[in-house]
Amino acid sequence: MKENDGILALLQDIKELLWGIALLLAGGFLCLTGVIISITIGNWGIVLFLLGIFVFIAGTLYARHGFSRHEVVEKQD
Repeated sequence: MKENDGILALLQDIKELLWGIALLLAGGFLCLTGVIISITIGNWGIVLFLLGIFVFIAGTLYARHGFSRHEVVEKQD
């Protein structure tokens, strides 16, 4: 095992957390926009709402996967 593997795993977790948060925000925005559009215009809002739910679920899965426990242990030479 290389010396920098722990740091790379930690960076991967941070990347997945940020990606999950971005998808959660996008999914919430799509759901909110879908509700507003379905109230005013009609059926296209339901499509946006359903798309927002799928994006929100994907964001939840990414954020949950990025929240795993990794530790970076420094060794003194």
